[in-house]
Amino acid sequence: MALREQFQENGMKTRSDICMSVMLTTGMATGSAASPVDKRRGQMKMLLARPWLRDVVIAGPLVLLLVGFLVIPLSFILWGSVEGTKLNFAHYARTLTNETNLKILLYTLRIGLIVTLVSLVAAYPVAYLLTKIRPRALSIVTIFILIPLFTAFLIRTYAWIIILGREGIINNTLLRLGIVSEPLPLLNTTFAVVIGMTHVFIPMAIFTMYSSMVRIDHDFARAAQILGAKPVQAFLRVYFPMSLPGVLSAGVLIFIIAIGFYITPALLGGPSDTMISQLIVMQMTTLLNFELSYASSIVLLLVTIGTLFLASLFIPLEMIWSPSIADLSNRPPSARTRALKGAKQVFDPVLVVFEMLVHAITKPLLTRKSRWLWVYTIAVLVFLTAPLIVIVVLSFSSSPFVVFPPPGFSLQWWEKLANATDWQASFLFSTKLGLTSALLATIIGTMGAFWLVRTTLPIKRALFLFSLSPLMVPVVIIATSLYVFEARIHVLGSFIGLVIGHVLLSVPYVIVVMSAALRGFDPSLERAAAVHGARPIQVLRLVTLPILKPALITAGLLAFLTSFDELLVSIFLLGRQTSTLPMKFWGDIKFQVNPLLSTASTFIVALVIVSILTVQWIRVRHEKRTSASANN
Repeated sequence: MALREQFQENGMKTRSDICMSVMLTTGMATGSAASPVDKRRGQMKMLLARPWLRDVVIAGPLVLLLVGFLVIPLSFILWGSVEGTKLNFAHYARTLTNETNLKILLYTLRIGLIVTLVSLVAAYPVAYLLTKIRPRALSIVTIFILIPLFTAFLIRTYAWIIILGREGIINNTLLRLGIVSEPLPLLNTTFAVVIGMTHVFIPMAIFTMYSSMVRIDHDFARAAQILGAKPVQAFLRVYFPMSLPGVLSAGVLIFIIAIGFYITPALLGGPSDTMISQLIVMQMTTLLNFELSYASSIVLLLVTIGTLFLASLFIPLEMIWSPSIADLSNRPPSARTRALKGAKQVFDPVLVVFEMLVHAITKPLLTRKSRWLWVYTIAVLVFLTAPLIVIVVLSFSSSPFVVFPPPGFSLQWWEKLANATDWQASFLFSTKLGLTSALLATIIGTMGAFWLVRTTLPIKRALFLFSLSPLMVPVVIIATSLYVFEARIHVLGSFIGLVIGHVLLSVPYVIVVMSAALRGFDPSLERAAAVHGARPIQVLRLVTLPILKPALITAGLLAFLTSFDELLVSIFLLGRQTSTLPMKFWGDIKFQVNPLLSTASTFIVALVIVSILTVQWIRVRHEKRTSASANN
């Protein structure tokens, strides 16, 4: 209290004078020399007083992680692809001219494009509806989308094996109805690959587009209707062009992930459906042709970089992962606006005819209550959740085989899972790995987010994109480069080497979540606490982190689920350690499909549901407390 009164009486003092007064007062109160604790505090203040040193401490772990375990490993495979000083480009020529390799590359690009278009078309109406409904309905629909989004790729792919198999749900239903006389070849086809990958990417497309579309004011479209435009014209000429950045963001994100996808094509596709990620893994692990796998990886990386470069001409790249972070106000219209104007002039007559036809067809459906949108959204939610429901039902089957519907109810598979020591060991190891990776990723990512948001460097945007680079590089390339690099530094097959790979993939998600939260954080609260005598560490512990608690929990959960679901990095880096849960799934799915897999999948889905509901509860509770404090 005395210090506060002293500050109020001497309001014109500088910050250094105030600090000196605090130090003198503390020294007079003790009547002796400064204690070791006070000395350490003084040293900490001296360190924090130097901005460049503070930035090094905060940004150091993130920069070390990205440079040491992404940039350098990528340079190793780049160097190896040309056989070092030999500068032999024959492996690139073989990748691009060999008929089989070229066919696989073109097939990969074609599947990536098809899956991207299908996912965007399927997800857009749902994202549009989410921008119009009330908060309570939004929360309910969001939960039904989050559950499949956070469920492991392997589990969702396993569900489609059950549904599309020769004795699967679709074929059995068609046979019973007499529509077909023999089972259709649905599994191990391009159709199965597209369906499985679309199921994976639709939730991602919904949330990516929604985060951009939610900032568009619907009054613009309503104003166009008041001025005489038909509902279809108001949508196509006003709302849709404003939503295009979100659509492009979702499209780029899905495409760069799809062309590097491994799990779903490997399990649902046939020999003719091989994608380049499968080719790289086969060249690396089976054929042991390392140089050719390096060249294939670099070609895939160049395709990804080219895609991102083209996208950067139309939208800020950071908008792909977090529209709330992208600073759109500082970017001129440039290429996107010119392209839209040119397209409008060329296709305007066609657009008029198209609008008339669409208006005639959709006029009965376009009501203020958006009933058709609700019907469509419910259909999409059923598509997303039905495979998971099938898995849950099969976990209580009395049959020793995968038969749907089950002939009876039984807990036998739950008893077998409870007694399966190999599954328990894999679950405990994955949990240990996930918690360790999530903790390190949350710490490193949060520190990096603080630095990226609050730095004043002119290359701030480039630094943010660099921090997200693990999301831009296909996972198969990261796994390959880490395999080579960790073998060189003798950590391959160790727990720490595996943690490094998982942390590298998890950190960008933490940065995205925490950067968005810090953008909305009021720094005056920290300054107020510092003015009243709180030390920097106290400000962080008592003011900043409690306010950011929901974002920290969300970031930690994302990091944990990313690690818990990761397969490719584990395949390359695990060594002789206990198999992770995804690797246990992977091994069992390739040899047999039985209800025990459904039981293990149901257990993981239940954990995902509990995690999502817990995070939602914490968020709602935090918002209520914040609003109550603001009202008081």
